[in-house]
Amino acid sequence: TGGTAAFADKNAGTDKVVTLTGASLEGADSANYRLTSVGSAMASITAKSVVPSIVAEDKIYDGTTTAILSKQTVSGVIAPDVVTLVVGAATFADEDVGSWTVTASTLSLGGADAANYTLSAPTTTDTANITPLGITGSITAENKIYDGTTAAAVTGRFLTGVVGEDDVTLTGGTAAFADRNVGTGKTVTLTGAALSGTDAGNYSLSSVSTTTANITAKSVVPSIVADD
Repeated sequence: TGGTAAFADKNAGTDKVVTLTGASLEGADSANYRLTSVGSAMASITAKSVVPSIVAEDKIYDGTTTAILSKQTVSGVIAPDVVTLVVGAATFADEDVGSWTVTASTLSLGGADAANYTLSAPTTTDTANITPLGITGSITAENKIYDGTTAAAVTGRFLTGVVGEDDVTLTGGTAAFADRNVGTGKTVTLTGAALSGTDAGNYSLSSVSTTTANITAKSVVPSIVADD
C-alpha cells in the first residue's frame, strides 16, 4: 500500500516508465514479509488539447483577401509552459468592402512545450472589416470663348490609386472657371463628382484636383449708323 507513483518525466509520450516509491506492506501477515522492490510499469501521457483563437485587424481595401492578425493565442495551456499559436495563413471571406469572417488556417503549435499539446481544431475565425480605399481624381478642361459664365467643359477624367484592373470611373459633377473673365491658365474646379463602375463600392473619392484652361475674348462685329 501507499507510496507515490510518477512518470519518468512530465512530457507527452507513449509507453513511458512509471515508478512507485515509498510503498509498504500491510495486512495480518505483513510482518512475515519484506518488500524487496516494486517493479516499474508502462503508461502513456497524451497531449493536452488547447483551443486556438485570433484577433483580426480591420484593413483598407487592397483587392486581396489577405488578413493581418493583431493576436494569435491558445487557451488551456498549463502554466508556466510556453506554447504559441503559429498561423500559416489568414484570409477574409471576400476581398470587397464589408464585414467579413477571417479564417486562420494551417495552424500549428510553437514554443518550448508545444509537443505536450494538440490543437482542438485545424482552423479558427474572427470577424473584421474591409473599409473603402481613398483615391484621388483629376481632370482636363477645354479652352473656351468668353460667354459671360464660369461654365467649363471637362475633356478628360482620371483616377489615381485604383487597384489593378478594377472597374472604377470618375463621373458627374460640375466644372467651373474661377471667374467668368478672359484670361490664360485660369483655374477650373470640378465639384459634385462621384465614382461609378462595378468596383466603385470599394473606393471613396478623397478629392479631385483642379486644372487650368483659357477663356479667350469673344469676337464682336462693329457697326455704325451715320447721320446725314
